[in-house]
Amino acid sequence: MNEEKRVLIVEDESVVALMLQESLTRIGYCVVGVCFRGEDAVRMAADTHPDVVIMDINLKGEMDGISASEAILSSMDIPVIYLTAYTDDDTIRRAALTDSHSYLVKPINMRELFANIEMAIHKKRRAQANRETAAVPAPACPCGATMVCTFAPQGTRMVVAGWICPACREFRAA
Repeated sequence: MNEEKRVLIVEDESVVALMLQESLTRIGYCVVGVCFRGEDAVRMAADTHPDVVIMDINLKGEMDGISASEAILSSMDIPVIYLTAYTDDDTIRRAALTDSHSYLVKPINMRELFANIEMAIHKKRRAQANRETAAVPAPACPCGATMVCTFAPQGTRMVVAGWICPACREFRAA
């Protein structure tokens, strides 16, 4: 892995948390923190800005993993991957409402977790790059009009060799 990929682990079982931390570190991730409570997860996510959060649902403290995910997802652009033993319909439906990245069921399959982490980080970084590209101001025409840019469906910027100014109908070279 060329770029540092930062992971926050939220898991109430210390043995599982340690195993996750060691496994993820061994394959090249930077584990920015491990916590056991939902309240701590929200604070640590804000403090450490991880690329992804691995979130158990059953946690110590007053806030469970779903509530912690809601707090993280509502205020930070950080994908959450649930990693839990809970498979009941109510828990899955409740988790689905949070717009998390994925829901993985224990026991942990490290290849599956790795694939989901990579997908979550890739999607986050691509969306961020697309937002930055879309935020680039369009060049202005000398008459004061602004060029209208079009983008490909996936957000890829198209090369523009020139444009017709919509105000003065004059061709301008890019």
